[in-house]
Amino acid sequence: MAASDITKKALAESLKALGAKKIFDKITVADITDYCGVNRQTFYYHFNDKYELLGWIYTQELFIPLTEDLNLDNWTEKIFELLQYMKNQRKFIMNTIKSSNNFFAEYLQKVFMELFIKEIEDMDLYRQLVEDERKIYAKFFAYGLCGVIVEWANDGMKKDEKELSDMLERMAHNIERMGHEFYIFHKNGQMSKK
Repeated sequence: MAASDITKKALAESLKALGAKKIFDKITVADITDYCGVNRQTFYYHFNDKYELLGWIYTQELFIPLTEDLNLDNWTEKIFELLQYMKNQRKFIMNTIKSSNNFFAEYLQKVFMELFIKEIEDMDLYRQLVEDERKIYAKFFAYGLCGVIVEWANDGMKKDEKELSDMLERMAHNIERMGHEFYIFHKNGQMSKK
């Protein structure tokens, strides 16, 4: 492992340890560097600020594993893994997700938007929709899913992560079925008007 990566990991572990004890907004760069025994110059060589470090942690530990080979066939397993990680890092996640920087929610929405747009384009049910309509469907799924996950975290992650991921899977199947039924109804309604 390169020295740069070792330093980034040390800074990340420092922020995670501090973030498990106090809210992210109250943590300073000096706190982070003091905790892991490096100077501020070293911190600023690797990161512009604590938000960039937080983004690096989320990206490396949450979002890269989440998005690796992510598709509609395995998204519930990936969600379960995400929820497990979040629960294992509960105090850190809860203290950072509540920060004024909305990085976690915004990035998670982006990941789900990309997944759903790609997958919706390939589904027969949605092929008749114009691009803007497909984006609205994708936003609906992405924002809803992200909202449930963020609310779960903000509420203290009390619900079992397996139970929550199973519930999200059932919800997605029900919404897909309702969308299909609406499409059939709409298509038949259009046909009867001709």
